[in-house]
Amino acid sequence: MTKIAVFTSTRAEYGLLYWLIKELDKHPFFDMQLIVSGTHLSHEFGYTVSDIESDGFIPSIRIPTLISDDSPPSLARSSALLAMALTDYFYREKPDFFVVLGDRFELLAACEAALICQVPIVHIHGGEITEGAVDERVRHAVTKLADIHFASTEEYCQRIIQMGEDPAKVIKSGALGLESIRRGAIWSLEETSEVLGVDLGKDYILVVYHPETCKKTEDVAPLFEALSSCDQYQKIIIYPNSDSMSRTVIDAIQAFKSEYPRQVTLVKSLKREGYLSLLKHCCLYIGNSSSGIIEAPTFRRPIINVGKRQYGRIRSEATLDVEMDCVQLLSALETALSQDYLSRLDEVENPYGGGFSSQIIIDSLSSLDGNLLSQKKFHDLDI
Repeated sequence: MTKIAVFTSTRAEYGLLYWLIKELDKHPFFDMQLIVSGTHLSHEFGYTVSDIESDGFIPSIRIPTLISDDSPPSLARSSALLAMALTDYFYREKPDFFVVLGDRFELLAACEAALICQVPIVHIHGGEITEGAVDERVRHAVTKLADIHFASTEEYCQRIIQMGEDPAKVIKSGALGLESIRRGAIWSLEETSEVLGVDLGKDYILVVYHPETCKKTEDVAPLFEALSSCDQYQKIIIYPNSDSMSRTVIDAIQAFKSEYPRQVTLVKSLKREGYLSLLKHCCLYIGNSSSGIIEAPTFRRPIINVGKRQYGRIRSEATLDVEMDCVQLLSALETALSQDYLSRLDEVENPYGGGFSSQIIIDSLSSLDGNLLSQKKFHDLDI
């Protein structure tokens, strides 16, 4: 039996990995071990390890790493704690594969430990570009550390190959996030209202904004100034991930809630099906989460992408890109909520696949030629 360790450190990442974890857990070929760390173990961010357990998964190991603040020194020390704990785990358990997704900063520490302990790394969602976040560098660094790659589009596959990776080990899988939509884990509007304890009978705007970690400061005042003009809509605001400057964003969110208590609902954390349900039923998405680029187009909702965090990612025609500028934001809100714009959304197609990623990944790993995991070589392009 092949021992496969899957790493998760945030609610969003776990939501994307859910169906893959579920399928691996019941697959006769794999012994799935779940490594839980990061904000999953933080009460400030919702202690979402309880959601993992309620889904029927028992973490093989929990690694607390969060330190009291989100300063760069604290984030670096958190990474060091993770690397030490994972090194002990890898040396003891000796998994055959280590699965990571995306571009979170802690993946550098996680993959460093796997590399040193000679555990083959499987990287999902490589090859993408997000120039507005430090994650951009992390993603490409993890690509060079990884042995097997699952990319969400053909363009991203080609970018991984461009970086010298073996084409035989680069597989197009589509985006994992679309699988939850395909497999029907979506609540009705009434169920969503009941779970949140909020009457969603009135149209609402879904707001998800994370810090732009490539910047040294974060000013989100223009976003909330523009949203204050939409007093006919409720605003459902999801807390950001634990990134550098996340507390600056949280403070701004809480101040906006205090100013407009009857219009604003704050959500610290939400299970994947709850978040997708909010996305499906909203009249508009605004923010800079990857879900606005990857999942939202499937629901054919207006999308306003703010700032540079997602700059470079392939996007659908439903997306309006604006800077963090009140005038641009107000103009985009007017456009996105207009009947002319809404009427065009029926033609939108999602470029990230049809939601069959976990099966593609499992089939590929279970039939993998062991010779492909021998000494890694740089593959030059024909020039």
